[in-house]
Amino acid sequence: MCTTPTSDTTRRYAADIVAMHERMSYRRLLEHLPQGDLPHLAVRGDGLVTVAATTEQLPHRYVLGLQGFRLAQYLQLGWACEEALHRSAGFCEPPQSLHPDDVHVLTLSGRTGRILGYLSLTTSADRDPRALLAPDRAPFPVEEAHGLNVFTRVPAPPGVRTDQVRELKRFVHARTLTDRAQRLRVTLELLLGAGRTLVAVEPAVRVLVGDVEEDVALRHLLLAGLDVQLIEDTRPWLPDGDLLHLAYTQRGQVKPFVANVPDRGELLERIELLETTLAAPDLFEATGALSGALHGTTERVVA
Repeated sequence: MCTTPTSDTTRRYAADIVAMHERMSYRRLLEHLPQGDLPHLAVRGDGLVTVAATTEQLPHRYVLGLQGFRLAQYLQLGWACEEALHRSAGFCEPPQSLHPDDVHVLTLSGRTGRILGYLSLTTSADRDPRALLAPDRAPFPVEEAHGLNVFTRVPAPPGVRTDQVRELKRFVHARTLTDRAQRLRVTLELLLGAGRTLVAVEPAVRVLVGDVEEDVALRHLLLAGLDVQLIEDTRPWLPDGDLLHLAYTQRGQVKPFVANVPDRGELLERIELLETTLAAPDLFEATGALSGALHGTTERVVA
């Protein structure tokens, strides 16, 4: 648990895990991926490389590395429990929680091989497609944490099954990334990678779910032009022994969201706008124009 003062030994263990992952290089990752079958790959002239790959496309050592990058950022933010990590002798988030067709989108420096930003699009744990209101379907992680079926509060479009829903998770930047322009560029590259993934995967994704802080990740969703429905007044909780239980006690109020995915034609238009924005000489000015063009909205729903 993380309810008692953390010992010096535990703090050193967590600091060593963070330092280990900060030294990791993914420079050779592309050599080990089936590039003709990836949802997304962009190699930029400024040295940034963004790639989207499913869990099963990634060699296991890279899966562990990505899980470790995620954990290292959460440890530095105070959202991962150092005691739970030390007690388990862990060095990454448990890979058993991943599904073969989860998609991992990461932006890295081609020069250093260090990961600069990451997000995932997680699939349902159900082996076969299920109705979203089926009482015995597997809950998405956001539903487990908030203790509700989000589709009882925000109905999905007719006919949507669990295999047409993805949870957007772990939209994080490397804590070492302090340059505002570079941080914005990484955000846009990740959004572009997510957009191209949504175009590429089958069956077509029709709904995104997850949870966000309003002054942080929600801005990314709105920047992508999504119409986001936030579910108010939930009480998220994970057991004290869970590695990530602090994510719901040590940050601002976290709210579940549901957002319908635009159709393929509109997704392609948004991808083109993102590409144009990334190519602009003034990234901040172009991002303002992008936000004005896409008009993402927020609606609040009571739990």
